[in-house]
Amino acid sequence: MSTDNGRARIRKAAAELFSERGFHDVTVREIAETAQVSPALVIKLFGSKAELYTVASTVTVPLADLDLPRERLGRALVQQILNRRDAGIIDPWQTLVPRIKQSPTPEITQHELREKYLNGIAQIIGDTSTDRRHASAVACQMLGLAEGLRVLGYFPEDEFDADDVVEQYASGVQVHIDRAAAQS
Repeated sequence: MSTDNGRARIRKAAAELFSERGFHDVTVREIAETAQVSPALVIKLFGSKAELYTVASTVTVPLADLDLPRERLGRALVQQILNRRDAGIIDPWQTLVPRIKQSPTPEITQHELREKYLNGIAQIIGDTSTDRRHASAVACQMLGLAEGLRVLGYFPEDEFDADDVVEQYASGVQVHIDRAAAQS
């Protein structure tokens, strides 16, 4: 079996199990059994159950709850957006602009959404700066990616491999996550 074939089978098995039972009630051993591979291969290809979850699932468990290594957070954030796009699920980042523009009180809605998203990103990346500058940068990148995929059709599925897009985009996001860690 090729590594790509094994990777695809593991992703498929993990996606099915996670969607049926959630993150916490699925084990690496069960994923391996379903994919007909060894648990060691699952870990070798994906690093951990948490990292596999970010690649295989469209259901959002807060990244803070997954206990991902800091150096993998940028990748996980980008992967979530691509997973939702590939599954045809509306991304929460995509709803921000219309929700603000269509609100009867756009300024209030903008403030509330900005605070909600900044607080969430700051918690995930450990941004303790008073102005949450690193969380702001990450949020802008996530919003830009989600809107670029939806509005302008950047990185179409039939032309770009999602893993390649993650590799390319995640490093830019990770820079800000690493800067947040350096300030602590």
